[in-house]
Amino acid sequence: MTYQQHQQHQQQPPAYPPAGWPGPAGAPPAAPKRRGRVALLVAGGLVAVLAVAAGTAYGVSRLVGGGDDDGRKLRTAWVLDFPERQSNGLKTYDGQDMFGAWLIGDAVVRAQPDGIIAYRLDDGAQAWGVPAPQATSLCAAAQTLAEGRGVVALGSADSCDTLVGFDAAGGTQTWRVTFPVERRTGRSETVAPDLSVAAGQVIVRSDQRLLGYSLADGKRLWQTDADRLLPGRDCRLTDAQAAGDLAVVTTLCDGDRGALLGLDPATGKPRWQQQLPAAQQSAGVLSVDPLVSLPGLVGETFVARDAAGKARATFGNPVDGTRFSDLPVNRSNTVSGPEIRPYLADADTLYLPTEATNVGSKMRQANQVVAIDLATGKRRWVSAGHTDSEVELVRLDEQGVLAWEVGDRRDLAPRLVRIDPASGTVSVLAEAPLSAGTEGSDAKVLERDGTVVLVPWKHVTADAAITVLR
Repeated sequence: MTYQQHQQHQQQPPAYPPAGWPGPAGAPPAAPKRRGRVALLVAGGLVAVLAVAAGTAYGVSRLVGGGDDDGRKLRTAWVLDFPERQSNGLKTYDGQDMFGAWLIGDAVVRAQPDGIIAYRLDDGAQAWGVPAPQATSLCAAAQTLAEGRGVVALGSADSCDTLVGFDAAGGTQTWRVTFPVERRTGRSETVAPDLSVAAGQVIVRSDQRLLGYSLADGKRLWQTDADRLLPGRDCRLTDAQAAGDLAVVTTLCDGDRGALLGLDPATGKPRWQQQLPAAQQSAGVLSVDPLVSLPGLVGETFVARDAAGKARATFGNPVDGTRFSDLPVNRSNTVSGPEIRPYLADADTLYLPTEATNVGSKMRQANQVVAIDLATGKRRWVSAGHTDSEVELVRLDEQGVLAWEVGDRRDLAPRLVRIDPASGTVSVLAEAPLSAGTEGSDAKVLERDGTVVLVPWKHVTADAAITVLR
């Protein structure tokens, strides 16, 4: 399972933003017009949506058109522009970054530096907003929602030290706690914690501390560190990821050795421990379920593991002559935090994008998808039938791999495609307009019932913060 697959269908959100942060709630303002900019303001605890000339939040979406009847053509329903670059009280934060996006009920939810904002899928109108308090900014988000609940981290100019739980169905903050961090000094990046959700708990790695919180109410359940987990071995924590009912911690110890530990998310107690020889040093895990370890600083050996952390297969990059990409897709210029990597996986197979190469005489790159057998570490297939553009993984289901070909704005339309899990053969589900070309590059691509939502991590190749196609 991956971060793309944890979408929950929830009840319809309210028509106006409720009070998301502590303080008295007031009567909702009149609905904003379709054009113009909106700002989410916190004044005396009241969350308000105001039509202003230059706000700190994103603008109201622009309606573009409807869909075709034949099911083979997608049209742009609406787009949400990026905000103009401006100070939101934290000059070290890039206000155009995205930290997480989800489809909840009839809305797309986007976690961005100035808060968590939901827009209705049908017309792009703002459904609700939970803004970050003044002089703070979001700096990380757990990619998994559990029963419509999620968690983000925020901080001030020199730290990322506060967890905020939110209800994505109702659009409200449910709790808020601070945790210990090291303060930023000089011109270094703000460091965000490893942040994930498992079995109703929030798992946080903040430097050399590992903490567990209740997702329901923010109560701290436990705290530990490398000395407690591995006493007398002079170890340090390098990564912590959680999914399902397991938290996996990676350590590096004296003598270039380390250990991989599986913890109970509710108690922080180890369930199992696997020693990592120098040849299998790891920087962390690519996937928790199924468990796949990343290589360390030296070497390119990935390790597929069983439920107890024991190695069952290894593979390198390239795998059987095919080089793949495991680079993070959520790069930021101002925040150093959890690295979100593009992949899909089930119990038997890992799916990764191949390394992109330049397309001759075109100003774009192209790649494919490679399937790796987790029992043997061998390549099963490389997908065939793509256009000459980049491929973004959407989700894995009983019909195979759903993917998005990003296309180009000049001469190659984006496409929604299905990749056969047995052979890697591509079949086309729908084609999108040229205007949506490259909007899905380095983006979170979501799909439901034929509606495609493109939410880029950063304002680089994309023109819009959200693009909805149907």
